[in-house]
Amino acid sequence: MFDASQYATLRAVVDRMIPVDDAPGGLDAEVDRYLLTLLQRETGLIPTYTAALTALQHEADIRHQQSFAALTPDQMDAILHDVAAGTTQAVWLTGAPAFVALLAEQCAEGFYADPRQGGNKDTISWRMVGFEERR
Repeated sequence: MFDASQYATLRAVVDRMIPVDDAPGGLDAEVDRYLLTLLQRETGLIPTYTAALTALQHEADIRHQQSFAALTPDQMDAILHDVAAGTTQAVWLTGAPAFVALLAEQCAEGFYADPRQGGNKDTISWRMVGFEERR
């Protein structure tokens, strides 16, 4: 679905969308895995993700001559902030602000979703907020 660079960019974005602080982050909850599962179900989103992840790579290369995943957290945050505001330097084949909004929404879904959906590994986020599943 993604090449190695695109997947590394996706993981880096997940890590910035839901960073580790005093609680586990998006990668701990396997939000990246959730997104891959989601894209396998909703294949129409794959071209959007592929184009946008490539454009993020180009943004990083233009601004810092490095891959997005190799940037510092502050550099990644600055790029994501600019892209969300529509301030881009690379050519985007998708709506840049709309993609950042979509990705933020889908990262949150993966973080808080029922673990049977592919994210929220070991109910990390549920335990963080004190949610107890009742069946």
